[in-house]
Amino acid sequence: MAQSSFQVQTYTYYNWSSRSTSKTNLILGGSSEQTCSVRFREDLNAVLPVATQSGSYYSFFCHYNQLQHLINMLRNENPIYIYFNNDHGFNNSRISTASEPVGEEELN
Repeated sequence: MAQSSFQVQTYTYYNWSSRSTSKTNLILGGSSEQTCSVRFREDLNAVLPVATQSGSYYSFFCHYNQLQHLINMLRNENPIYIYFNNDHGFNNSRISTASEPVGEEELN
């Protein structure tokens, strides 16, 4: 049972040319060497593996159709957090903004 979180400071995403599955990865970095690797599954019907944590390394899984939404969030929202929570046998991990006021109209 664990809960932890960190603020995302950097991101990198890439596509593998030599793979037939899991071709895209998104790497989210925190300020204290925390890393969350997000792997994507092309099959929308696939059951995704649960998120895991090993020390400061996190593994999340999403369907490929979520990639553009996540990239948009990373480009346009601030702050972004990784929340890992597998308390009570229910995995409730997520990539999330913090609470924001309605109508904030973020300026870049």
